[in-house]
Amino acid sequence: MRLTSLLKRRQKAKRKPPPEETPRATASAIKRALRNLPSNGNSHAAAVLGQSIATALSTIETAVLAIDAVNDSLREAAGLVSEAAKTDNPGRRALLAGRFDDVRSEIDATVGSATHNRVNLINGRLIGGKTSTFDVALDLEGRSGIAISVVNLTTGARGLSLSPPRTAFAEDEEITMILSEIDQASSRITDVSIRFADHAAFIANRLGHLQQQAGTQIIQSHLPTGADAEDPAQGIGDAQRPLDLSVEITEPAPHPLERDTGTA
Repeated sequence: MRLTSLLKRRQKAKRKPPPEETPRATASAIKRALRNLPSNGNSHAAAVLGQSIATALSTIETAVLAIDAVNDSLREAAGLVSEAAKTDNPGRRALLAGRFDDVRSEIDATVGSATHNRVNLINGRLIGGKTSTFDVALDLEGRSGIAISVVNLTTGARGLSLSPPRTAFAEDEEITMILSEIDQASSRITDVSIRFADHAAFIANRLGHLQQQAGTQIIQSHLPTGADAEDPAQGIGDAQRPLDLSVEITEPAPHPLERDTGTA
């Protein structure tokens, strides 16, 4: 999935945030925040900062590609469990349960391989064993930036909470329970996708401003998406391609500014 399609999907999502979420910033507030970021006339400095931000954007895209793959796996899982609910044949149910367990393993493998620049935003682990947020500096002085919280999208209890088919779908109660778990997991995936799209849109805006300051110097990601996967076979579909920075970044949908420590 391209980052552009993610942003378009975010614009179409007319969802109200839960009361406990931080209210989304308005488009005008985002523009004011970007205008108040320090403007460095040095085109080289803008290009250097832009490369760092482009790499951060590529890190988010790596996570987004994995999230999309997990969503596809959840749809397959739902189909398997629904099919099991329609048959009384124990052998058929066991066969479907075996495939369902394989899908659970595939989800964990996908999440585990969603690393870029040694950062995985969806495996629930501390980045570098130290922090639970991915901090993206938006100026060279570090006075302004955003912090992206790491989420857990593994199938474990602290992630999507997808139970294994312990009775091989022999019991209807297990089938009903797992169908409910899949529905909750799908909702969580949607929420995470929208939040990451918010972050990506804001960062892409800042990147666009820096490209203007950099002039003829082309800003590119330091690493292509998924470039530092330990095993090349762990790549996520087209995740090995370089980040496409030609996204439409001039008029983003409203999205939150999670942290801005610059002067308002």
